Amino acid sequence: MLGLKSPDLPVQLLSRLQSLERWDLSGNRLHKFPKNLELPKLRFLDLSDNQMEDVTSMASLCYQFVSDNYKLMTLLPKLRSYNGKDITSTANHVRFVFTENLRTRVRKPGKMADLEEDFVNTARKEVKYGPSSVSSFTKWKVMKWDEVLTPTKRKQTLPMTNDDLRLTPRKKSRCDPSAPSSPVRLQPLHVLQCHSKQDNSDDFSTQLWACAFQPQLGGHLVATCGGDSLCVIDCETGMVMKKYKVTGEEFFSLAWSTVLMSRGGGASAQPCSILAAGGKRGLVKLIHPRCNVAYGEFRASRRALSVLRFNHRQGNFLFTGCYDNKIVLWDIVFFVLIFIASRQLLVLESSCTPLHICLPPSKPDVHLLAGCEDGLHCYNTKLAPNKAEITFPVYEKEEKDLDYHTVDGLCFLTDAIVASKNFMHDCIYLWSWSRTRSQRPNKSGCVRAVVLAELRWARTEIPYLALNTCPGKLLQLKSISKTAFYINSCLDFNRIKCPHRGRVNASARSAQVLQWPAVVRKGLAQVEGPSINSVAMDPGLQYLVALSDKNMVMVWKRAP
Repeated sequence: MLGLKSPDLPVQLLSRLQSLERWDLSGNRLHKFPKNLELPKLRFLDLSDNQMEDVTSMASLCYQFVSDNYKLMTLLPKLRSYNGKDITSTANHVRFVFTENLRTRVRKPGKMADLEEDFVNTARKEVKYGPSSVSSFTKWKVMKWDEVLTPTKRKQTLPMTNDDLRLTPRKKSRCDPSAPSSPVRLQPLHVLQCHSKQDNSDDFSTQLWACAFQPQLGGHLVATCGGDSLCVIDCETGMVMKKYKVTGEEFFSLAWSTVLMSRGGGASAQPCSILAAGGKRGLVKLIHPRCNVAYGEFRASRRALSVLRFNHRQGNFLFTGCYDNKIVLWDIVFFVLIFIASRQLLVLESSCTPLHICLPPSKPDVHLLAGCEDGLHCYNTKLAPNKAEITFPVYEKEEKDLDYHTVDGLCFLTDAIVASKNFMHDCIYLWSWSRTRSQRPNKSGCVRAVVLAELRWARTEIPYLALNTCPGKLLQLKSISKTAFYINSCLDFNRIKCPHRGRVNASARSAQVLQWPAVVRKGLAQVEGPSINSVAMDPGLQYLVALSDKNMVMVWKRAP
């Protein structure tokens, strides 16, 4: 109760307390535990009522902080309900499926007792941290059992000689976007129906619209929205960590942000994740995903919201796109975990519904790209209502009954390159952001996109194509007979330095086709479709999540 902060705990001094067994640090202002502090006899530590977001700084204490859910399911074999929810299915999976999978890897069952003792001793030494470490613990557990319990032959590592260093580099064209980089291969991990109406497993009608990974603080947590609910899912375990429902709402879009927020009492501001979601009611819900509560809400429009996007350099600035053909910038004010107010800073007029909002990665404070039903528009937010339409070569092929102007896919690949897709067109354009922006608009207020490359795809009449990115990679999503889609993760887009109008064929070398699982209703025929509405991949390239119009969340994991 002394108001201590992290700098008030000197490691050199505290490390002398080698016989300390109980330590009460509750009610202070600590935001992290002193690193490299070793207290070998410490058995009780109280850090309640502090400002700590995680316990990773406590790794030196060599303790296990495994998820309480995991402990309960493992140690209480008769537990069926927890926090008012039926956990029978999940608990049985943890108790039996995981255990059986591990047992099948043991080649010599007669040594089970000795092997289990070795495993426990190793776990005590190496599993150190994480309030949400059930995923990392389980993954480590499987690898450790495979390594310790299974006596398999392994390739020998030969010593390196000077001859091994004589490598002959292969030259590649700097303008060749088809030169493969490290391929990312994915394998299916989970299929969830977490947005079902009234938790009905036969619900294949709820459409899921948007998904996004938690920035910075998350890694393996993804948010999904559809129907009247918003879910936060742990991709490793497939568990729905949080679920937020609003009766009568239908969520169309969501966006993550990290803001600095004070807890009051003179405490310093700490980073905190917030999740914004909106849909047909025109309301923006601001949600604290960890606590599963809403900070508050505000009305962005009398019409439905089509898209939400936070400014990644100014975490409290939120852009909303609405069916009233407007894009609005909001300043959201928080204090002590409470939503105070939303202030309208800017209104951008659009002639059609905005489908995508993109901000340049390096300087998002000046320009904004909006993919709309009537084309792609570039706004200068400092000189509003200054805007220009960006046109593409396919517009020259338009006919009376064939309009390519709807931009149904849009994203920044790098600071310099944008990817976009026009409805009914059979390719994805990669174009220069700086060279396109530097042009002077013609009399019609249009500038022509400086196309660097074209990625070829088959023509499809499916109305929208989802594009998404992670560092240096492009995720290209397109339904093929509504049963599969493409992910392009091998093209090295950083190599595109000059105009390259060649049509790059997304063959097996540069793209992977991910098959959607065949779903069969109980006692009925196979579910038709689905159409895939959204896709996202975490920045570490470990998980990919896709949503369908048949109430299914599909999770893939990067193969070893």
